Amino acid sequence: MKKSILFLIMGMFFLSTISALEMSAEYDTNIIVRDLENSIKLNLKIENASGGLYNLYTLADVSIQPSEMFYINEDPFQKEFTIAPTKNLREIEGYYTFAYTLNHRGFEKTDEKIVINLMNLEDVIEISSDSIEPTSGKISFYIQNKEPVQLDNLSAKFSSILFETEKTFSIKPNEKLEITVDVDENKMRKTKAGVYVIESVFRTKIGTKKIDGTLYLGEKKDITSTEDKSGFLIKTETIMKVNSGNVLEDIQINTKRNIFSRLFTSFNIEPTLIERKGAVIQYTWIKEKLAPAEAYVIKAKTNYILPFLIIIVSILTLLGFKRFSESKIEIKKSVSHVKTKNNQFALKIQISVKAKKDIENVTLIDKIPAMVKIYNKFGIVKPDKIDAASRRLHWNIGDLNAGEERLFNYIVYSKVGIVGKFVLPNALTVFEKEGKIHETNSNKVFFMSDQVKGD
Repeated sequence: MKKSILFLIMGMFFLSTISALEMSAEYDTNIIVRDLENSIKLNLKIENASGGLYNLYTLADVSIQPSEMFYINEDPFQKEFTIAPTKNLREIEGYYTFAYTLNHRGFEKTDEKIVINLMNLEDVIEISSDSIEPTSGKISFYIQNKEPVQLDNLSAKFSSILFETEKTFSIKPNEKLEITVDVDENKMRKTKAGVYVIESVFRTKIGTKKIDGTLYLGEKKDITSTEDKSGFLIKTETIMKVNSGNVLEDIQINTKRNIFSRLFTSFNIEPTLIERKGAVIQYTWIKEKLAPAEAYVIKAKTNYILPFLIIIVSILTLLGFKRFSESKIEIKKSVSHVKTKNNQFALKIQISVKAKKDIENVTLIDKIPAMVKIYNKFGIVKPDKIDAASRRLHWNIGDLNAGEERLFNYIVYSKVGIVGKFVLPNALTVFEKEGKIHETNSNKVFFMSDQVKGD
């Protein structure tokens, strides 16, 4: 009898052993992003379970949904649950282990443990870029999900020295999401190559989160040169070099002048170096660290007006001197006021004729303005002819030796007062020299009526 009871107990133990409940869990990730409070999908597989009502719960600071009871009526049995953090887990960072229990109402309980990793958003994603070609006119940067966790409906504002944009996106586990934005070309040209910060502000359920990334702007070296020359008497040479790249550049500008033009050349910027090579002067400007989009302009202005005037004056002086030295006779005319008894307007006209060389058959001719009349009394030498029709006086002087001078004068008057400026024409001499006829005019003279009032 005792042996039968013993065998019965052993059989029951054996049956309970082979029919013990087995529970295994699979989940898409064990990461909870604290800033997003994302959930974990838990797929629970239950084997060797007795039919009946069950529920899954935990006493930890997490939520397991659905929390309602469910019925197991098949083997194996699978059910999906969602694990989410509660507010109490916001202050915890790192790994967190908790137990959950499968409860068979009124019969048995089975416990399992799971380890979740509570991470910050900045530890999950990386914001950066590859080297950017500065001539593309676009900026591409990427958001790298470094962990096996799905990030849904992220909303963020990205800004850097070159751009500003807002995006809403989802990113798969370990995905690298690329974002491309247009960039102002002028701003791109002025920005030096190098590493810049991408500032990002994420909007989450529990507030905003700032994460900094890295922007790599590649190098481009390029110098644009232009040269312009303009002007005639004032010549302007403009040389401009522009840094069309995005790195600091050292540049050099050269120009030349000869030993004459250098005397009349000025520059807007003093040369760094001046070298003389024979009759040529070379000017050099050196500009260090020319910034991107910066222009360096040299203006060389050569003013030839002064030397041109000097040359013109010199030529006129030489011509005058030549004419003076070659002239054979010199004739000068002057006028002065004469007082009369009845206060009539009267002028005394005097003409000087001086021979600079021996000349023959000299005749002096002077013309009288129509507004005046000739006073019949003349000086020492009376005109040989008075032509009333042409109003001309003629003196036949004859031959003159070099250095010989003759003076002639006469008086004109008017019964009508003269107002303002009274102009008298040139006197004329006609003479012979070496069988050729020559003519020479005197200076033109005028008389201001104001001079009478001042007498």
